[in-house]
Parts: sequence; C-alpha cells; structure tokens
Amino acid sequence: MQNYKNNQLVNDENAVISVSALSVIGDRDEQQDSFGYSLKVNEGIVVVCDGMGGHNGGQIASNLSTQLFISEYDKTDEKTDICQQLLTIARETDCRISDLKDPGGDKLNAGSTCVAVVIREKRLYWCSVGDSRAYLLRGEEFVQLTQDHNYTTVLDEKRRAGLISEDQYNNESQRGEALISYLGIGNLSLIDYNNMPLELESKDKIVIMSDGLYKLVPQTDICSIVQNFTNSSEALQALDAKAKRFAKSKSVYRDNMTVAIITIR
Repeated sequence: MQNYKNNQLVNDENAVISVSALSVIGDRDEQQDSFGYSLKVNEGIVVVCDGMGGHNGGQIASNLSTQLFISEYDKTDEKTDICQQLLTIARETDCRISDLKDPGGDKLNAGSTCVAVVIREKRLYWCSVGDSRAYLLRGEEFVQLTQDHNYTTVLDEKRRAGLISEDQYNNESQRGEALISYLGIGNLSLIDYNNMPLELESKDKIVIMSDGLYKLVPQTDICSIVQNFTNSSEALQALDAKAKRFAKSKSVYRDNMTVAIITIR
C-alpha cells in the first residue's frame, strides 16, 4: 500500500508487528513524501521516501522508490538474504530514477531519500539512503539506527579526525543539509544498512520518518510522545500537533512529514 490520502491514518498488523503511519503535506503545494508497506504472515516491510526535484520530479521519484521496494520485497521468500536484497533494490532504484526523463526527453534530475525496514520473525534489517531516519525505542532508550547522508556528517567526521578547525566547521556547516547520497544520484555507492539482523524484543518500537518531523521537533520530544502514547495512532496525531505548534511558534515553513511506528508484538 502507498500514496494514501493526506492526513489519513493507516493501521495494519500481522502475527509479528503492527504498523501505523501518517503523512501530512505541511505548507508545501504538493506531497513529495511516499509511504508503503507489505505484510506477510511472520514478517513485513515498511518504507518512507522523501522526493526532491521540481515539476513533480520529487513526487515521481519517491513514488517509484516506494513501489520498487515493495514490489521486489513481495518476490522474496524465507530463503532470501534480506540484507543483500535491500542493497540490490536500492541500487536498481537509483538507476531507474537516474534514467527518468521529462516529457521533452530531457533528464528529469529527480531524486529521493529512502528508509526501508524489514522485520522477519522479530529480526530487524534496514537500508537507508539520504536523510530520512529510523529509530529504535526500547524502554527508555531511543536510538537512531540510520546515519544521515548529508554534508554535516562529513564535517563531523573531519572535526573528530582533527582535519578542520572549529571556525572552518562553523563556516562550512551552512551547507550542512546538502545530501551526499540519494536515490537517483547515479552509481549509488553510499548506502546505510546492517550486515547482521538486530534481534528485537516484544514492545520494541521502530520509528521511521522523513526530515519534515525531526527538523522541527527535537528528538527528546519525539521519544517522549512515542513512549507516552501506547496507541500508535494517537502518538502520530500528537507528533503532528507538536510539529504544527513548533512551526507556528518559530514562524517557519513546514515541510512534508511522514512518520511510521512499527510495534513488535
């Protein structure tokens, strides 16, 4: 399932997980986020993508990314190496988006971030490209699983290694949100994934989101809301309300926002 109506809550479940998701358009003219999922008996995939590119390019790229991840996952069986499959899908999707053309035959120059998680019998696999994120909530711990593929990550690594001064870091950080990897970049090489599955426990929650949430709402607030609402649909509505209040109080533009909460049964 993907591309559901804006502000429509989605809820579904199988023997292993329950999934709730919400997507809002914010202050933008179009929805360039895309959400999709597919559930089998003892496993499932959930995907959030955030497109970029004018003239509907971002919408096309994010929708295509979601569709390819879901359709290729649906072909897998219990013998499939999920880790390698996710990497293969990411590379194939990158090629497909990179080759997109506009009606005039020119390169579309569109792209999309993507975070895809697969839970198979309480084992978690993930794959991400760009700056959409996945978190694990276990008890009081709320840990970001994915790494942001933006220039800030590069600067942080250079600062830790002593390769740049603090002044250089501060000057360069103005370009910090620029993506260094995304689906559609062509010859995709930077992909975040886990080599070995992460063993999950009952009541663990995986939260995946586009940057329209975490760039407005502090991580501590996101954690608190997901912890305090046992009902995931109510948690999503609370996150939406919090993002709306933050945007209004700071007088800032509100981007598309998509969030999914996956609860381990």
